[in-house]
Amino acid sequence: MHPDNRDSFEFPVGGFLQIQGVVTEEELRTPNMIDGDGVDCFLVLKSGKSTGLTPGRGTSIESFVREYTDSGNRSTFMAVAIYPYSHKDGAFSEPGDSRSIVVDDHGRIVGLLTGGATGLNGSTDVTYLTPYYWIEERIKEAFPDSCLY
Repeated sequence: MHPDNRDSFEFPVGGFLQIQGVVTEEELRTPNMIDGDGVDCFLVLKSGKSTGLTPGRGTSIESFVREYTDSGNRSTFMAVAIYPYSHKDGAFSEPGDSRSIVVDDHGRIVGLLTGGATGLNGSTDVTYLTPYYWIEERIKEAFPDSCLY
C-alpha cells in the first residue's frame, strides 16, 4: 500500500463492514488513492464463495462489452477492471466468486463481480465487475419506484 493511503481504511469491529451507499460514476472515473507503484486506484473488498474476503485495487478503466445472438439481438454490459491488491496476495477472484458484491473502503457498493481473465500461471490477473451505478440506472428505468438497498 502507498504510505498516503494508510489511514483510509479501518477494519470494522467484529469484522462486519456495513454496506451503505453506492460509488458514483464520477468517483469510479477519478480514483482517490495511489497503489504501491504510484498508480491511481481505489481500494475494494469482496467476500466470494471461492476466495473469501479479498482486497483488490480498482481502476478507472471502463469497457463496454457487446454480445450478439444468431438472431441479431444485442446485449451490452459495462465492465471495470479490478486487480489483485499486490503481486504477493494472489487472485482477487476465482471461479465461483461471480455475482459477489464488491465494495470500497467505506462500505459503498462498487459493483457486481462478473468474471476474470486467467493468466499464464493459472491465477486471475484481472477481474471484471459491472458498476452498480450502471446496474441501478437500468433497473430504475424499468422499475422507477424500486428501492434497491
